[in-house]
Amino acid sequence: MRIKIIIEYDGTGFAGWQRQDNSNNTVQETLEKAIEKVFDYRERITLYGAGRTDAGVHATGQVAHFDILSDLLVERWMRNAHKLVRAVNFYLIETGVVVLGADIVPDDFHARFSAKMRHYEYIILNRETSSVIVARHSWHVSKTLDILPMRKAAEYFVGKHNLSAFRSAECSANNTERNISSVVVDKIGQLITISVSARSFLHNQVRIMVGTLRMIGAGEKEPEIIPVLLESGDRRNAGPTAPACGLYLRRIDYESP
Repeated sequence: MRIKIIIEYDGTGFAGWQRQDNSNNTVQETLEKAIEKVFDYRERITLYGAGRTDAGVHATGQVAHFDILSDLLVERWMRNAHKLVRAVNFYLIETGVVVLGADIVPDDFHARFSAKMRHYEYIILNRETSSVIVARHSWHVSKTLDILPMRKAAEYFVGKHNLSAFRSAECSANNTERNISSVVVDKIGQLITISVSARSFLHNQVRIMVGTLRMIGAGEKEPEIIPVLLESGDRRNAGPTAPACGLYLRRIDYESP
């Protein structure tokens, strides 16, 4: 029986989503241990996540799946999958992770490979002073940013492009082309949000895009630098990688059953 879960977590303090040999403080391992406790350790759980968020990155709509192989556990939870939410959350208290939903899905569903669209949002706190409220969940930029040139620059990202200039040196993707469906820059009070949607992303892509847009908003670069960067594929001329603390995996879309 395959179970799909929707997860929210505060990435502060975590070494990222994916289980690692040199760290036991990952979101994946934290969840796997909690689920195994619910099952009284009768089954070893392996979670497959839809997105491998980095250390410090948050999520309000991460998706993962796992399989229950034991006939006894399948029989117990077949009609009570929704009760897994409360049961797992009991063992997640004060971990920074919470399960929002759980459903039985077809055996061919895969949290990562069945995804049709991923939606990320980056939050910038744009004011002179930092914040004791959102410091761990946004990027504090004290210089006033003009969102009009940021919006103009964002339009250049939409479509299918070679995004070599907007990936980290550690990115191992062989194909650097990605089709970005939308990039929206908005401002509410002192918060600037940059929302990016695509089926898949390169490593650190959104954070480098945000770092470049911040330079444009600060008047350090013109919006027209974006098509130049896309054409050149030169990471050295793009902006810095924005801090992980401002990035959120908001939602993942799948085909309706």
